[in-house]
Amino acid sequence: GNTIDANPYIAFVPASLTVATGTVVTFTFESVTHNVTFTAATGVPADIPASTNTSVQRTFGTAGTFNFHCTIHPSMTGTVTVH
Repeated sequence: GNTIDANPYIAFVPASLTVATGTVVTFTFESVTHNVTFTAATGVPADIPASTNTSVQRTFGTAGTFNFHCTIHPSMTGTVTVH
């Protein structure tokens, strides 16, 4: 599926996801609080604020490579590539 898990082991899994334009990606948050902060300038969906025990969906409507990270845990990084 098109799901990225922000897991308790301080990692986004998978760290890289490739989807078609218009795809809805679900970010799943578990027991450890994380956020999703995008670094691209244009076409990027809204950042996801600090979240725990929830799922948040974002639609990727623009082609490109969108890097993101968790500002709480800077080692947590990921990329969504949209074709």
